[in-house]
Formats: sequence, C-alpha cells, structure tokens
Amino acid sequence: MDQTMERAGNFLPRVDESAGSPSAVDRRVVTLTAPASVAAEQYRTLYYRLERMREAGPMKVIAFTSAMPGEGKTVTAVNLALSAARANSERRILLIDADLRRSQVSSVLGIRGKQGLAELLAGECEHRDVVRRFQATRLAVIPAGSTPEEPTQVLASARMKQLLTAVRESFDEIYIDLPPTLPFADASILGHQADGVLIVVRANVTPTKAINQAVEQLGGAPILGCVLNGAEVSSTPYLKNYVKK
Repeated sequence: MDQTMERAGNFLPRVDESAGSPSAVDRRVVTLTAPASVAAEQYRTLYYRLERMREAGPMKVIAFTSAMPGEGKTVTAVNLALSAARANSERRILLIDADLRRSQVSSVLGIRGKQGLAELLAGECEHRDVVRRFQATRLAVIPAGSTPEEPTQVLASARMKQLLTAVRESFDEIYIDLPPTLPFADASILGHQADGVLIVVRANVTPTKAINQAVEQLGGAPILGCVLNGAEVSSTPYLKNYVKK
C-alpha cells in the first residue's frame, strides 16, 4: 500500500497546512477547550495509566468502542489522543476514525475534507491525501471519509491489515475510534488487531447487560477495561473537593 505508506512517520514535516479550525473544535474536546478542568485532568490520568501498562509490554494500538451509540467513545478517543500528543512532544501520535458508518472525528475536531480511510482502503488516493496534522501539534489524524456500501468488508480487508502494519512501524502511539460493538461486527474485527481495547460506558445510561454482551461479542480481544463517561462531579466526592467554587 503506497510503498508501505513510505514510512509514514516522515509525513509531518511535509504537511504545509494543518487541519482543524480552533473555532470549530467541539467544546467537549476539553483537552484543548478547558485544559484546567476536572474532565481534562481525568483524560490525562487515563493516559498515564496506559503509560504504566506500556511498561509491562508493547501497547501501540489502542481501540475505543462502546456497547451502543451515543456513549461518548469518539470524544474519549479524541481527548486521549490529544493528551498523548501534549504529553510527549517527541512521539508521533496517530488517531484513526474507523467508524465508517457514523464518523464524528472530523466534526469534533473541525477538520474539513471528504477523503479519508474509506478512500484510502479503496485505493482511490494515497496516504498523503488523507493524513492530516491537527493544528500545530504532533497529532496526525486519518478521517473516516465517505461511508462505503459494505463497511465491515472494508475494515476486514487485507488493505486495512496492511495499513495497521504500516502505521505500527511509523507511529509511536495509535488510537482508533471504532463503531459501537453490539449493532455491528466492525469493532470485533479490528479489536482483535489492536493491542488493547477500551469500552466507553455512559454513566447511568448503559445497561449492565449491554456491557456484558459487548464484552462477549468482542470475545478474545485484548480488553483493557471500561471508561466511565458522563459522570457528574457532584456524584464523585473526591473530585468535588477539587472543583473551583
């Protein structure tokens, strides 16, 4: 695939214009919009927990999914990838939007452009046409692009495996936003190709039964645990003591 992405890690110096308008970034990207907030600190805490886990063995590719739609997996993936980029200026960080059914990474980050992962896997463009540097950071982003007729087939293709092999060689950390687990087979397919999978759970919304079903459907994937999303600070006494009045 494009000479194994031509050692894609070298693309950053060649990107002349960064993607993502600061004014268009979703306010939920608290790593940028509210870096001093409790929520932003929780993303940093999650990132450093992953760093400690990396000490036990290689863990380059982290995938995010949820049991059902609307649980905040995309916002979690974006915030964690940005936390990684801000914490390690010497590392090459990549965020891939692999939710080809309902992609949201571009809208959350304010990135424009129609080409993305779907077009790259279809052979309609090269990596340099879809890999974007987000603003003036070390974060690279591959948007989802258009919705193909058979998303599952595309994600299960040899081209997708080749892409993951290539980016493993060219980036230090890779974060993948997957579709929800229960409605589709996509998350199960790519989850097994990741080094770790995080399941995003919305507080007081996601039924325990749905979480258990998602874990079962991911069967055998390296699940690292769950990320509780949408919890109120008032319901967490320890955090409540640190909120500025």
